[in-house]
Amino acid sequence: MPSKRLRSDSSVPSKQHGHAAPKPTVDELLAWQSRANKVSADFLKLDLQTALTFTQLALQAEDAVKRERNQRAARKAYDTILRLVGRVTLSDDEARSMGKSLERLRSDLIKLGEIL
Repeated sequence: MPSKRLRSDSSVPSKQHGHAAPKPTVDELLAWQSRANKVSADFLKLDLQTALTFTQLALQAEDAVKRERNQRAARKAYDTILRLVGRVTLSDDEARSMGKSLERLRSDLIKLGEIL
């Protein structure tokens, strides 16, 4: 007599193989939120420095194509920073530093002919 195979129903968790992941604790969630905020703040700082580099390259460029390309990249970064900065909690020092850098970026973009 041929042996019968039992069909495995993958939608039903097996006691042997499938264990539900433990739910994170409040402390773990807060730690994750803090790490996510730090990464976001670091991203904004890096994006701001990159945008300032693009404006400096654009201001120094003699070639119109290079100037326009760097200006576009700086403007895109500026718009991204403005869109995301409200989602990140910054320390007073970070906010002050970022505010100064954003003002410099804004000034450079205006020098390049951007209307902000």
